[in-house]
Amino acid sequence: MPVSTAAPVLTPNKLVLASGSSIRRHLLEAAGVPVTVYPVDIDEEHLRHQAQHDGLSLKETALFLARAKAQEASTRLSKALPSPQTSTFILAADQILDLDGTAFAKPTSLQEARTHLSSLRNKTHALHTSLTLWKDGQEYWHHTSSPTLTMRHFSDSFLEHYLQQEGQAILSCVGCYRIEALGLQLFDHVCGSSDAIAGLPLLPLLTALRKSGFLPS
Repeated sequence: MPVSTAAPVLTPNKLVLASGSSIRRHLLEAAGVPVTVYPVDIDEEHLRHQAQHDGLSLKETALFLARAKAQEASTRLSKALPSPQTSTFILAADQILDLDGTAFAKPTSLQEARTHLSSLRNKTHALHTSLTLWKDGQEYWHHTSSPTLTMRHFSDSFLEHYLQQEGQAILSCVGCYRIEALGLQLFDHVCGSSDAIAGLPLLPLLTALRKSGFLPS
């Protein structure tokens, strides 16, 4: 889906979410955080190569990409809207699956999803989930959670059943699973909060929003 370049309608009591993720929006709204969705488009592949060239770890790369998204959103809003309107909080996020130092991106096809899941089977990986909160063109706060997940030694027949049941839905998921759905059956052990696994560690974010005065304390 193409990214809209139109500036959102901003209000002081709404958080600008620089992401098109329906899961992140749902998590925020369910927690009582009013949001305005404003997805941005950055060249993630180029930035990943830059991060690798600069010697960043995959955990550091997740924050690097989140900051790039926040910077892009902040720059676009400052150009599109009068400065008094842009004095609002912008939240950006990024998530990288790390299997022993190898990054996994979202699959582009079910065949690629099959290959990813076969590689992850019977192994433990980390999900580096980074958030950055910006205001007035500068970073106010950042956080990275790294839950770990161990996939069980599932059979090939279960893998085919899983792909058939989940279908295209998993193509939007790093790791090819939705932990809140059938994807939970892929695992033996999970260490970390479900919201961090879904891409938005809420408790540290809510604490930051309360400290900032955006949310009542």
